[in-house]
Amino acid sequence: MNTRSNLLKQILIMSCFLVTSLSAEVKLPKLIGDGMVLQRDANVKIWGWATQGEEITIHFIDSTYKTTANKNGEWEVKLSNLKAGGPYAMQIKANNSLTINDILVGDVWVCSGQSNMGFSLGSVSNLYKDEIDHMDNPFIRQFFTFPGTNFNKREEDFRVGKWQHADSKNIRNLTAVGYFFAKYLYEKYKVPIGLINASLGGSSAEAWISEESIKSFPIYL
Repeated sequence: MNTRSNLLKQILIMSCFLVTSLSAEVKLPKLIGDGMVLQRDANVKIWGWATQGEEITIHFIDSTYKTTANKNGEWEVKLSNLKAGGPYAMQIKANNSLTINDILVGDVWVCSGQSNMGFSLGSVSNLYKDEIDHMDNPFIRQFFTFPGTNFNKREEDFRVGKWQHADSKNIRNLTAVGYFFAKYLYEKYKVPIGLINASLGGSSAEAWISEESIKSFPIYL
């Protein structure tokens, strides 16, 4: 009986240690990851989660930023004076260390709306076969997320999502309208372009109105 009790105690201690170790690790939202594009000439927020009171240090280009996780385990820093260029790496250090690679600084555009925006290049591959087969522009990138619905709480992060280059492997997944818009801008200004594809075909227009604004329309609220 004593042996069994000691074993249970050891298991509980180990479990608590593992939970504590896991909770201490800095975590990032899906939008902040390898291949991301950051907006130039703006205050850019980098954020995530950690243990309450945990100190986080971020090294990016020639600057160092420091912050501390609040009581909810949330933290953020603002990057400033970013000029177009890259690729760069970002180091995030706390109880654990993370490195984000292949970061570009340029112009970021949100591509939201319904099917006209969500319509992919793969859907018109017969019209743009040559372009799709030979495309390889690492300075045009898309973050694609499939929007989800939750009527019970505000989500902290996207359920899925990652950054993809505009190359022959990924280009079929890019929004067609967004891609040709990005291609035009890149050819004119030679600045990296990031597209955040948050479109959903068949969604209602009311679903894209902010919660605060739609309060003026009780029937839709």
